[in-house]
Amino acid sequence: MAKDVLSVLDLKDSLELLIDNAIKMKTGEQGQKKTVKKLPLSDAEVVLLFEKPSLRTKASFAVAVHQLGGRAVYMGSEEVQIGKRESASDIGKVLSRYFDAIVYRAFSHKTMLELADAASVPVINALDDHEHPCQILGDLVTIKEKKGTLKGLKLAYIGDGNNVCNSLLLGCAIVGMNISVASPSSYRPKAEVVSEAEKLASNSGAKVEIGTNPFKAAENADVVYTDVWVSMGQEAEKEARQKVFMPYQVTEKVMGKAKPDAIFMHCMPAHRGLEVVADVIDGPKSVVIDQAENRLHAQKAVLLYVLA
Repeated sequence: MAKDVLSVLDLKDSLELLIDNAIKMKTGEQGQKKTVKKLPLSDAEVVLLFEKPSLRTKASFAVAVHQLGGRAVYMGSEEVQIGKRESASDIGKVLSRYFDAIVYRAFSHKTMLELADAASVPVINALDDHEHPCQILGDLVTIKEKKGTLKGLKLAYIGDGNNVCNSLLLGCAIVGMNISVASPSSYRPKAEVVSEAEKLASNSGAKVEIGTNPFKAAENADVVYTDVWVSMGQEAEKEARQKVFMPYQVTEKVMGKAKPDAIFMHCMPAHRGLEVVADVIDGPKSVVIDQAENRLHAQKAVLLYVLA
């Protein structure tokens, strides 16, 4: 059976191990060319199948595969046209005959599941409309790197209850981090995800809070996190969303509610003057560039998890 990573839940029993492995690879204790005679993914072939454009996800996976000794082939939407030119099922079956793993960036989680169900090799979710598990692995790597621990910390997520928010809820609950989400009432994270996060939190000792007040969410937070208000595919809603979300802009006043040593995070791309002001994202509390770098080390940990 292929070991898919379609959700943070697929990493539930291994999440903290993957976080630690990513940190070790970053510091050179394993997985680096200078310390390993034969690279762990020598001769592995990985396809990057992307319906959506990407900077960090595409670059970090391509470099990760290379550093681990494998080869990555990129295929964009214009080449594949999933669901138009060919079905997701057929594509999953065919690519499984050529590659050892499929890294898939999709518009629809339903299509993600269809392709993974048909594929006979591991499928890694590089983003869909339901979750972004690899992003959250990199985020947790960054938080542990900066804070030394995860359990008992508080993360405040302010903004759209989107795929990143869904994965943060699950990831924080698994590792024992408290998470407080502040979103407009009509843009809250999915109820089924919140319910699952609450179940996980009851086992890890974490707290899950869902509300509408960004200042309350940020109180005593160790981490303040936001994301774009308008994701790819939502361009027609841009004006309406900006009006609704403007009270959720992360400002210095919002950061002032968090702990004095709190860090600011954003999965990027970022829009200064919208979801966050420049003084915050470009200020001393921002770790967004380190966060982006850690996607590389997180991707290596995920690739080793499914292939090595």
